[in-house]
Amino acid sequence: MSRSYKNVRPKKHFVYSVEELMALFGVCRNTVSNWVKAGLKPSDTLYPYLFRGAEVARFRDARQLKPRTPLRVGEFRCLVCEERVFPEPSSLSQMRMKNCAIGLWAQCPDCGASVTKIVNETDCDRIMQCANTNTSLDSLDEESGPVEAEIGKVSPPESADPYFLNDRILHEWIKYAGRWSAKTVDAKLAAIRQFEEFCGGRAFAKLSKNDVARFRDHLKSRVEAHGDESLSVSTVRHSASHVRSFLVWLIEQPKFGRLDRSIPKHLTLPKKFAAAPLSMAERPIPTVDEAERMINLMSEETIKGRRDRAMVAIAFLGALRADTVTSLRIKHLDIENRIIVQDARRSRAKNGKSLRVKFFPLPSIFVEVLEEWVEELMALGFRPDDALFPDDKYLTKNAIEAAAKRIGAMGSTFAISSAFKLASHLVEKQFSPHSAKHCIGRLGLELCKTPQQTKAWSQNMGHEGQDITQRYYQNIPESSVHEIIEEVGHHESGTDTFEELELQLQYYEYKLIPGTPEFMAAKQLVRERDLKDI
Repeated sequence: MSRSYKNVRPKKHFVYSVEELMALFGVCRNTVSNWVKAGLKPSDTLYPYLFRGAEVARFRDARQLKPRTPLRVGEFRCLVCEERVFPEPSSLSQMRMKNCAIGLWAQCPDCGASVTKIVNETDCDRIMQCANTNTSLDSLDEESGPVEAEIGKVSPPESADPYFLNDRILHEWIKYAGRWSAKTVDAKLAAIRQFEEFCGGRAFAKLSKNDVARFRDHLKSRVEAHGDESLSVSTVRHSASHVRSFLVWLIEQPKFGRLDRSIPKHLTLPKKFAAAPLSMAERPIPTVDEAERMINLMSEETIKGRRDRAMVAIAFLGALRADTVTSLRIKHLDIENRIIVQDARRSRAKNGKSLRVKFFPLPSIFVEVLEEWVEELMALGFRPDDALFPDDKYLTKNAIEAAAKRIGAMGSTFAISSAFKLASHLVEKQFSPHSAKHCIGRLGLELCKTPQQTKAWSQNMGHEGQDITQRYYQNIPESSVHEIIEEVGHHESGTDTFEELELQLQYYEYKLIPGTPEFMAAKQLVRERDLKDI
């Protein structure tokens, strides 16, 4: 494997075809064939070959050069690939050195570069004998190598690794799973592999209701476990859901028609696993004043600091998720009209949702910070199609001039998470990027006075229905709930009927749908009560 493969990270639960390996590592088909000869194990002996990600990672790690690790007799060190390789015997040649040592020359089978090695007389004779008989060099001492070497087609022993048995059907499922995001597919695959491991690698075609029921009971027991074996209710619920959705798909496949159709139902968990847990501590959510203080206190001495300030500012201005912020481009921001374009084709938006977000009403410092950042980017030579928040390495004029193509968005949310961690520390709090969305949700509670305003606020946050905004982003702090209940109970007796008090309580708990007769009646009662208190 070549130098460029260092940063290639095959996913251990994934299953790759030959074409997918070629695309992942940027190699040709012959190179993959050479890897198989050198010890990369396919999942089975069928064609076309499939490879489990964990096996690809094992083979890559075994091939990487490690300091002070001696080479095997027929093994050469390629300084271009930075890998251990076994050259083709036909490419070998020898030359006696001045100090009576023998030098061997050959060609790297992966990159074609020349490789050399100085050997003694005995090893030279063994290596050249392989060249004369066209025998693979990895056969000289294959029992001592880190990668199992085989000649010709891979023929696994009769007791094949059971964890490879389901790779073909999982490869088919991965094609079907392309409808979800990469993170979702990874989470589902991890749960499926966990189920496979629990069943001892048993072929999915032989699954029984008992296997599934035992796995369900195993998940339930891990909630009560201690230490490393313990799992949260949420993790168990998601794992069961992922495996169940896979089983629903599996029983519909042509070669799995004999499976019991009720198998997926055996992964249904008790109702208590669906209940929302009682939080011991409320999630910290910044107020608008705290958000403004964060912006004012953040450093603007360095360009990285100014970028981080702008990221925090736009997260509040648009109630945006971290992934969306870090994937925005300059052209997605229209400061003059106070609009952020969330284009799902170019930005990482949840559920592929595209919309135009109007800046929420916040202090002017938020817009000023963002406007100054865009002006600084344009002065450096950035173009409209470049990232709005580029990686650190592009934050210089020389880096911009050296970049021939457009500058892409950051691949992770690490930068904005770090920015929020630093900013919240300045106000002696601990806020996550998603807390900005909650802050805007609560601000809507204070500012929206009519059903029309409430609905517009919800839509601008990217929610299809107001119930999502109310349920997840407009929860009243527990301390405020207690104060409201006390206020309801301390009014003079006989002022309101029991039904009126109950209606007002439902209004304060946001259980009424805005615009309905009950909502309007409750709102009127609350207004009348407020007038009496004045």
